[in-house]
Amino acid sequence: MKYKIFLYITFLFPVLLLNAQTETNNGSTLTIGFQGGINASRFQTELDSTNIGARVGWQGGMTFRYGNNFFVQGNIELAQSSVEIISLDTGLVNIKGKAFRNYMSVPIMLGYKVFKSEDGSSSFRLMAGMEASALLKVKIDENFFYIEKKDFEPYSLNIVGGIGADLWFIRLDLGVHYGLTPMIYNDNSSKNLMGTFNIGFTF
Repeated sequence: MKYKIFLYITFLFPVLLLNAQTETNNGSTLTIGFQGGINASRFQTELDSTNIGARVGWQGGMTFRYGNNFFVQGNIELAQSSVEIISLDTGLVNIKGKAFRNYMSVPIMLGYKVFKSEDGSSSFRLMAGMEASALLKVKIDENFFYIEKKDFEPYSLNIVGGIGADLWFIRLDLGVHYGLTPMIYNDNSSKNLMGTFNIGFTF
């Protein structure tokens, strides 16, 4: 089921893009660009005496926006997030490890420009929507054995929201992503909370 949701949203991205290219009668505009930035993510876990700490990751990819004051914005991104895992062993010795997740994400958001310059070159905007992601690769330190690669869910669905600013062709985006599905099998508390910051350009 999750696999079908991800495929649907992935195919929806180019459909929206092609549709936007054919809509020219309502004064809306289409902008396409590229962006990249950093992220920090954290999730809880029900594993006994185990703590998960946030680490810095990265993301980058293609973005489009269609509309005017009200708009649709979507991205196709490749990303990596990482966390530090600390567990208290039976010998009262802390075991530390790092987990790295490489994944592909497709957020689709609706937005509104709360401020726009007279010439339309600069704006400040609010956005909210949904995001689907597919896990591509997981790397976990060999010295950590409480969580394994197979424990991570391969697909996830998130709520995403954020703010953004446009300065001519430069764009800045700050977002928050909250997981609706757990990160780890059979651990409903392991829902990811991630913050992202992107810098990009449009043409």
